[in-house]
Amino acid sequence: MDDSSANLHRQAITAALTLNWEEALKINQQILEVEPKSVEALNRLARSYFELGDLASSKKYFENALEADPYNQIASKFLKRIETFRKKGNKASISSILPAVQIDGDMFIEEPGKTKLVTLLKVAEPQKLSLLSAGISVYLAVKNRGVSVTDQNGEYLGVLPDDVSHHLIRLIKGGNKYQAIIKTIKTNGLSILVRETYRSARFRNQPSFLESNGLHFAYSSDHIVVQNDTDDETMAEAFEEDESN
Repeated sequence: MDDSSANLHRQAITAALTLNWEEALKINQQILEVEPKSVEALNRLARSYFELGDLASSKKYFENALEADPYNQIASKFLKRIETFRKKGNKASISSILPAVQIDGDMFIEEPGKTKLVTLLKVAEPQKLSLLSAGISVYLAVKNRGVSVTDQNGEYLGVLPDDVSHHLIRLIKGGNKYQAIIKTIKTNGLSILVRETYRSARFRNQPSFLESNGLHFAYSSDHIVVQNDTDDETMAEAFEEDESN
């Protein structure tokens, strides 16, 4: 890949990350003129058509991407979404098969001590990040002493910093529940908003997060599903600390 082509790919990723789908469409079309078999460009072009409401063109280019790469999970997943929309017919809208990003101002105004904006470490590659959208829910998977973040399909997105991981593991093992959504997306960066949705009696007088970034809006998402790979020592630490208070 020469410098000119690499620059176009970077521009295409940036356009997708900033949700500028019309620009993303144009740039990926340019890429395909010189790289007709570029799976990344085919995926991005198909996603651009999808976001702009042209499902026929989106289906065409996702199928082209799948033909070029039969193991292309991105294309496979979006083709299933498109098929879901087609089955629902005119009664559905594209938003009905995408993760919800509508702001509920009454329910999701954040309270001090209950939310934390976290910048992930060891994030996934830019091509994967470019297919995400702000406001969609993500999941926290507790493994050993760390917490990784995945999308709704179980695809790896990044990990929480060690201090935040250890803190959340203790609270989750003690009975607290949390939800998380994507807040900001950059070419090589991803931030999520973690929100306490249930506080265990063990921590009734302990806020989840001591620092607050002020009031802000979040988006609806499901409760975090925790893959419990932590050892008993972590649970014991949570119980011992609570009982000592």
